[in-house]
Amino acid sequence: MKKLIGASAIAGMIAISAAQLSAERTPDAGKNFTVSDSPETTVFNLQNPSTNRHVHDYRDNKPAPAPEPAPAPVEDCAPGVVSDSIDQNAVNLDKSAPATVALNEPYTYSYTVTAKQDLKKVIVKEQIPAGTVYVSSNPEAEVKGSNVTWTLYNLAAGVQAPLELVVKPTSVADLSSCATVKAIQDACTTTSVGVPELAIVKTTPNEQVLINTGVPWNITVTNTGNFCAYDVVVTDTLPAGVSHESGESKLVTELGTLAPGESRDITVNSTAAAAGEHCNVAVASSSNAGSAQDDACVKVVEAGLEVTKEGTPMQFVGKRASYQIVAKNTGDVALSDVVVTDTVPAQNKLLSAPGAQIDGNTATWTVSLGAGESKNFDVTVLGLEEGTYCNQVSAASASYGLSGNDDACTEWRGYPALLIEVIDTEDPLLVGEETTYVIQITNQGTAPDTNVGLKVQLPSELSIVSAAGDTQGTITGNNVNFAPYASLAAKEIIQFRVVAKAVSVGDARFRAQMNSDLLKTPVPEEEATQVY
Repeated sequence: MKKLIGASAIAGMIAISAAQLSAERTPDAGKNFTVSDSPETTVFNLQNPSTNRHVHDYRDNKPAPAPEPAPAPVEDCAPGVVSDSIDQNAVNLDKSAPATVALNEPYTYSYTVTAKQDLKKVIVKEQIPAGTVYVSSNPEAEVKGSNVTWTLYNLAAGVQAPLELVVKPTSVADLSSCATVKAIQDACTTTSVGVPELAIVKTTPNEQVLINTGVPWNITVTNTGNFCAYDVVVTDTLPAGVSHESGESKLVTELGTLAPGESRDITVNSTAAAAGEHCNVAVASSSNAGSAQDDACVKVVEAGLEVTKEGTPMQFVGKRASYQIVAKNTGDVALSDVVVTDTVPAQNKLLSAPGAQIDGNTATWTVSLGAGESKNFDVTVLGLEEGTYCNQVSAASASYGLSGNDDACTEWRGYPALLIEVIDTEDPLLVGEETTYVIQITNQGTAPDTNVGLKVQLPSELSIVSAAGDTQGTITGNNVNFAPYASLAAKEIIQFRVVAKAVSVGDARFRAQMNSDLLKTPVPEEEATQVY
């Protein structure tokens, strides 16, 4: 009897299971439902899977999905599978288990957690069905009483995490279990903590400049930090030896905000006002990045070139005059391209200029002069004309735009040079015969002579017949005194004639005597005539 009852019971259970597996199952409102503890938590019942089971996501108020079609009919003893899923915006949970199992045979609940976005933590909870005992879980879950909990950390979007729970049925029953899934999402922000830092570089293109020339200063300010620098101001303080067109020595430039890595360039134009080394300090400051400073130095020098010339102050025409030239570097820098040019006037003739290139009346030297160095040059000329003429010299250095000049003047004087000549037209004479004495005075010099006078004295062997010439002659006995010739120009010739008669035999000596303002002592001249 008990065996019959047991068989009937088994047959009834088979019938019930077959009915539950039929494709056209009538939904059971008492066993198929949706429960929500929060928008992230959904609980569902797998006791009697049905076509109208659904999950509702409260976060976006989506309508419930349409009922899924009933599973296809299976043979009575096929194990089959029951499954369900939770589909949320952040996570999806798929769960499956065998539809039928044998008593005391362990079976497995399989879960797949799929992250739809990056998730900090996912919590899956399951209940151990009444009528079963816990066997194992993979990965190892936390088991408290009938509750099994998996906590998954840091799931990236698209990652699938499989879970398994193995239980063993201990009695014949319909085993229902409900899983829940909770996604814990991050609302993340990143705040960068930065520090601004200023750096400044100051330069000038030329370390050495000439006085009164321009001096540009280049300033570059950079924010080398990783945070914006606010209210950046550059203060450039000019040294005393450098001036700005504004007349101010402290120049302020506002740059405002500098982003990380940003640089700004400033150029300050100034003028070198005094010789010496001058250092310029620039300071960059801000409201949140402290300050930085840098300096640049410039050496201000003077370049100078001087030329002087000295020479013979007075010389006679036809003579030589010498000149000495001195070129001097009066500055602080060496000059490598000094050109010295000496120009001799046309009234002179250039005779020599050692070391120079000579072109006509021009001599040119090209030399180098160290700071403070001097060099001498010599010139010799010949005077051609009477008068005062200046010999000019110039010196120049193109590299620094320097030049200088000087001259030396010489008074070229002419000098008279009187020559007296006496000839007789007939010689010898017989007593009673006549001869003419021709007296010629020539100024061979380069200047006139004044008050040129002539006196003639005849010996006793002769007597004066007549006297004539360029001036009036006065006869007194055997003497003739000619009036002075007022001015005898250079190269001019004057002539006088005295006619004499032989009166006695002898060696007759005709004497002439010349004088002038130049000749302080008279110059005599004598002509011998033989009388027979």
